Amino acid sequence: MMLHSRQTLDGMSKPTPESQKPASPPMTYRLGGLLAALIVLILIGRETIPFEIRVSDPLEGSRAVDPSTPIRVEGAGLGTRLIEVRLQEDDGTLVHESHAPGPFLIPDLRFGQRYRLWVKAERPWLHQTKEREWTFATPVLPRIESPLNQQLDAEGRVHLQFSDPVGAIRSTGALPFTVSKDPSGKSVDLTAKPGTFEQGQHYTATLHWETPEGIPLPAFEIDIGTAPPLNAEIDIRGMKNLGIAMPIEITFSEPVQDREKAAASVRVITSTGESLPGKWLWYGKQRLQYRPDPYWPAFQTLEVQLQPGPARSIQGGFLARPITATFSTGSDRRIEVWLDRQRVEVFENGELIKTLKASTGKSKTPTVTGSFYIYARFPKKTMKSTGLKPGEKGYYEVKDVPYAQYFHEGYAFHGAFWHNAFGQPASHGCINLATQEKNARQGINEDAGWLYHWASLGVPVTVHETSPPKNPTPALPLSP
Repeated sequence: MMLHSRQTLDGMSKPTPESQKPASPPMTYRLGGLLAALIVLILIGRETIPFEIRVSDPLEGSRAVDPSTPIRVEGAGLGTRLIEVRLQEDDGTLVHESHAPGPFLIPDLRFGQRYRLWVKAERPWLHQTKEREWTFATPVLPRIESPLNQQLDAEGRVHLQFSDPVGAIRSTGALPFTVSKDPSGKSVDLTAKPGTFEQGQHYTATLHWETPEGIPLPAFEIDIGTAPPLNAEIDIRGMKNLGIAMPIEITFSEPVQDREKAAASVRVITSTGESLPGKWLWYGKQRLQYRPDPYWPAFQTLEVQLQPGPARSIQGGFLARPITATFSTGSDRRIEVWLDRQRVEVFENGELIKTLKASTGKSKTPTVTGSFYIYARFPKKTMKSTGLKPGEKGYYEVKDVPYAQYFHEGYAFHGAFWHNAFGQPASHGCINLATQEKNARQGINEDAGWLYHWASLGVPVTVHETSPPKNPTPALPLSP
């Protein structure tokens, strides 16, 4: 028998038999301990080691997700892997599906859509599985309710209307704009600074915009046209020997928006630079008549000036440069008509130079009275009744009436070859004068022809009902 020493109380060693040595723990005990420790570790790990499914921050708690930013889905925690990822639209349409274990990116969402995201993950070594679900929405893409092809208005603005409120908006391109929104956020005005664009051109602007929450929306382009230049024609350009009452007519190429300002930009000046007074009158929105106050000076060359700036079309077009024209006046010529005496008196430079017998309107077709000017002249003119058809009572038509000079609407001086009743009313309202044209009578004066060749456009005409008391006729004051 093998002996082993053991310690005695007196410190001396004594041999002991081998059978008395302590035994080692059985193997099953050791395995059981390891298993217990593993279970404890698993339990602790399940409670303390993170095991989660995570998505990118914009999705967490967000009411509106930016569709242009991909959503990242991944497992969180040691050993966590994805098993399945499913993205569906609100109606159940499957958009994306994945069974890959690694992180997953969900790209290209649509605007104005609600989504359901379902994710399942596992951690095999801890025997864990987890499912999570999110519902979220992308912002509505506002509908552009205004045309994408517009023209700057008279104030240099373009108006945009949206179906839903929008956030920040800015433009890029060759034409800079300032942006203003109304309180609703649905109405936006883009205003171009004066002087930054040319007339009659087209510009492309790219609009960059956002939702009220600051989510970028797809940029869009708008084609912007500018108004064509405003033009104007001055009717008496280059005319000579005009009467002192001749008005100036300016015809604009388009309707004018602020007619008072446009009229104020008209000047008539003499060769020495003196500005002459006048009164303006509009006929519609495009034709401006400028009359002397009271008359133009005789024997003068005058210049009409229309300055750019104040005159603007309703589209916003303006004169690109000043418009000028010159005309000249003749002598101070005036015509006075006396209905009670049936006489026409002709004055030049303040002196009575001729008196003509006339036939004015009969009682049922009287001649108009008042102050006028000769506005149209024809060597021959066909005249007919107004508002009547052939065969109706009072209808007439006379061809080749000589020396017609109109002074008010259809009223005119003209030769009358069909009667010889001068000195008494005999007309339909016109002022008939003797003429040799088409006249078979002998010894007839050519009064109509003389007045025609003596007068001109713009000669003032005054028709009086009655004559003044019989006194020597004073000389008329000369025009300025």
